Amino acid sequence: MLVSPRPGVRWLPARVADWEAWQLELLEQAGERLGAELSRTGRVYRWSATGSPAFFEGVRVWLRVSAFLENTMDAEAWRGTAEAGTLKGICKPALLARTEWTTNGPTPVPVSGELLTFVSDPVASRSRFLQEPPTLAASWMGDLRSSLDALSEAATERRFRVHDAEQYGYLLNATYGCSHPVGIAPEFGTEHIDLTWGNISAPNLTIIDWEHWGVAVRGYGIGYLYLTSLAVPSIARRIHETFADLLDSPTGRYAQLVAAAVIIRNLTHLPDDAALAPLLHRHTDRLLAQRS
Repeated sequence: MLVSPRPGVRWLPARVADWEAWQLELLEQAGERLGAELSRTGRVYRWSATGSPAFFEGVRVWLRVSAFLENTMDAEAWRGTAEAGTLKGICKPALLARTEWTTNGPTPVPVSGELLTFVSDPVASRSRFLQEPPTLAASWMGDLRSSLDALSEAATERRFRVHDAEQYGYLLNATYGCSHPVGIAPEFGTEHIDLTWGNISAPNLTIIDWEHWGVAVRGYGIGYLYLTSLAVPSIARRIHETFADLLDSPTGRYAQLVAAAVIIRNLTHLPDDAALAPLLHRHTDRLLAQRS
């Protein structure tokens, strides 16, 4: 790998006068390196990556390009899609080909280009927080359960700073006034830690983006998705029915408290269009009131 962060070694931030033009240039370079023909429509530009429909060996695919800017990005996230390529039994895009290179210039920047199978279904919601029920295929909940079960069985050393017992304790104490709620204990495993309604498709399930997955409290991914559906009770109920054994366990309740704290923190700088905050507070009050 081109990126091997270690103490004392840091990538300097790059100055880019026209961010979108630079991303387009990287897209074109990745397409040339991978032998893919870019489509002229359907492109998506984000701070962490840009993507475009493309054709590769006569098949429609998705080209994802990400520049590693150390000042705004975690190296684990930059590697996430590539390292998820070996995961099995999960409804996710398949990694078809990948390339890495370093840009020229006074501040060299590592770049990855990844060809993925194309996801034809739209995202379940344009917002991270569900406001209306999406149309879900009959197999959707079962596919989600089997995908997250398969992920939980995958061994990984991928870690993000927020997701460890010490940081959780700080977060819970700041949010609820206690770092170790009585009767609630964390177990750790492999989780998708960006399992949002804007990152999964419907009516057929695909978990689309794989930047953020790794070690976290067991149940965090589904806990986050469940909590962000509370404004749509019919969907929240179906998720709870499918994952009750995990959500209602001591580690599942702990995971929900962590996820709720993360959401509440995010709502300090995001609009709460789903009126989720009061629902979260009532839900976490019930979790904290349980003793076993």
